[in-house]
Amino acid sequence: MPRAMVEVRFGIHLPSGGFRKQAFSRLRDLVVEAEGLGFASVWVPDHLIYPEALGPPNIYEPLVSLAALSSVTQRILLGTAVLLPLRHPLAVANMVSTLDHASGGRVMLGMGVGWFRPEFDACGVPFNRRGRVQEETIRLLKALWTKPTVDFEGKYFKLRGAYVNPKPIQKPHPPIWLGGAASQTFHRLVRLGDGWIPWCPSLEAFGEGVKTIRRFAEDLGRDFSKLQLAPDILTCIKPTYASAREEALRLGMDEGTSIIGDPSRVAERVKQYVSLGATHIILGFRPPGRELEAIRLVAEEVFPRLKP
Repeated sequence: MPRAMVEVRFGIHLPSGGFRKQAFSRLRDLVVEAEGLGFASVWVPDHLIYPEALGPPNIYEPLVSLAALSSVTQRILLGTAVLLPLRHPLAVANMVSTLDHASGGRVMLGMGVGWFRPEFDACGVPFNRRGRVQEETIRLLKALWTKPTVDFEGKYFKLRGAYVNPKPIQKPHPPIWLGGAASQTFHRLVRLGDGWIPWCPSLEAFGEGVKTIRRFAEDLGRDFSKLQLAPDILTCIKPTYASAREEALRLGMDEGTSIIGDPSRVAERVKQYVSLGATHIILGFRPPGRELEAIRLVAEEVFPRLKP
């Protein structure tokens, strides 16, 4: 199928965990299909410990997953949605740089501060200071990717003569997108990041977030037009609205923070996010196990509705 041309880029939040039966070959098949259908990106989540109350605690390691997926694709961007501040920045810098080479410069580093305290406790990361840990991590990543050697004296990390070689293919470094919706996150994003990747924002919340980011950008002298805005949204798409709504109700999905409907309704909802500033729409398809049907329906019935 020829690649569909749309103004906004589409990504897929891959089902990289949370299910009782998981086979990595399923992810490979989805990514290969998505690339062929014209999707711009695929994204994997990150948890080292997952609350069983939210589903079976099965989560593939994100950077290892993307390395494997890079070997079966040529064009599609490979992102984390979102990598948590649980690993030492020197190790992350080395892994991401290696992945950027393995993929030919296709890494998108989405980063977040997380919410599940047990995994921070397990990794020795102070939960109540995780935002500050993230900030030091970002500063170190950018330094390690752009400088010959790095001396760094922070509250949480200290390095002397550290380096990462080879440097990433992407210059000055792979893009860093931040998740979350707190004021501190927006300020950190404008100072240090390249985009925003909020999880399931309502239209109102997304619009308010965009306004806040724009205001911070004006205050700090950052070019707002260079920042990417990429809502990551749970999506239930079916041939008819009635069938999509029935499935979504069964799954406990909320129409305010999810995209639910037939292709026409999905396209209209996407247009609403785009009108508020979205440059990239990431879709996490529900129900589990039916992702292949969903991505084909989006490519065949939603993309044409969004042509310029």
